[in-house]
Amino acid sequence: MTADIWRVYQRLFKRGFHSGKKRNNIHSGSEVDVLNNWGRHLRELPFFEGLTEHELAPILQISRLRTLKDKEILFMEGDKRTHVYVLGKGTILISKLTETGEESLINVLGEGEIFPHTGFFDQAPYPGTAKAKKDVKVLAIPIERFEMLIKNHPELAFRMIQVMNEKIVFLQKKLNEVLSLNVEARLMGALAHLQETQGNTIFLTHQEIGNIIGSTRETVSRQLKKWEKNNWVEVKKDRIILIKDFND
Repeated sequence: MTADIWRVYQRLFKRGFHSGKKRNNIHSGSEVDVLNNWGRHLRELPFFEGLTEHELAPILQISRLRTLKDKEILFMEGDKRTHVYVLGKGTILISKLTETGEESLINVLGEGEIFPHTGFFDQAPYPGTAKAKKDVKVLAIPIERFEMLIKNHPELAFRMIQVMNEKIVFLQKKLNEVLSLNVEARLMGALAHLQETQGNTIFLTHQEIGNIIGSTRETVSRQLKKWEKNNWVEVKKDRIILIKDFND
């Protein structure tokens, strides 16, 4: 272990990983293992690729590991933006309130994603509400330090633009699908995206999928039953297993 990483470990060990007495672990094991896992995890992400342990050490030093339970809120739409998050385990649902006060699910985030994707270098609040789906582990990076990291490494600014562009393309595609495609096609497109980002096991309710594609829980359930008969999916109580390659 390098001296930089060891100093970070010592500070985290002394203060604990969050405000309570119980420490938050991103994975099971000792605090040393936790810190090493996060250091390796960050360097494996495309956004942080090329950064050294020495460059990442200040980020880990002032970051906080958080564990969320199912349906626990990480931040609310309109809250003051204080942190950037790296999703280490689980799924995060991003939603916004419509003009009528209804919750609209706009994105499903998987492991390795950095969020929120907008609002850097200004005082904009969080653009949506982030809620845990099942157990979730995240690394919370103070926004000021994250912005300083981008300023000191211009290549990261380009990567952030790429990430934001991908999200804009995704939202444009989603809007076009809602406006032009029928429910079956929209559901197929949503499952293709989820399969690509989440794998073949989807821990979303029929209502949540309905929110994504602009439809109802009943309509989603009927369509999934049809596909289950075709051996495309397997519908469980708390998950949907994708058998067909929806990206084919």
